[in-house]
Amino acid sequence: MSSVPEDLRCEDIMSTPPVTASPHETASAAARIMIEKNVGSLIITDERGSLLGIVTKTDLVRGVVAPGRDPGSVMLGEIMTRNPYYVTTDSLVKEAAEIMGSYGIGHLPVIDAESRKVVGVISMRDIVRLAPHYIDLALMKRRME
Repeated sequence: MSSVPEDLRCEDIMSTPPVTASPHETASAAARIMIEKNVGSLIITDERGSLLGIVTKTDLVRGVVAPGRDPGSVMLGEIMTRNPYYVTTDSLVKEAAEIMGSYGIGHLPVIDAESRKVVGVISMRDIVRLAPHYIDLALMKRRME
């Protein structure tokens, strides 16, 4: 059985610092940033670092490419998911996995529990790396029933 602790917190596996952008950046700039940083999403924040939304590669395709809009004139504030689900640094990884699985979310912002500022992001890739542990737990539980 793998040794991932049950009390593993989001701060233990999050990617940091988060790759952020302003809602006033263009879709074109966002695509360049995603490629440069090798990420699938940008966390949209205000000037204080507070969470406003999230833009994913899928949002760029659905909101810009598919409808034939000019990526240089579409602002991220127009296509971002507003008030996205998020977790705090002290949330359990299990909670993050449940949110992502229940709502089909691939990227989840992580907020500092005290300052309420965005400090990281958890991706489905981060959760999948822990999957063998959770599979082991489910099998153990089934055997005990």
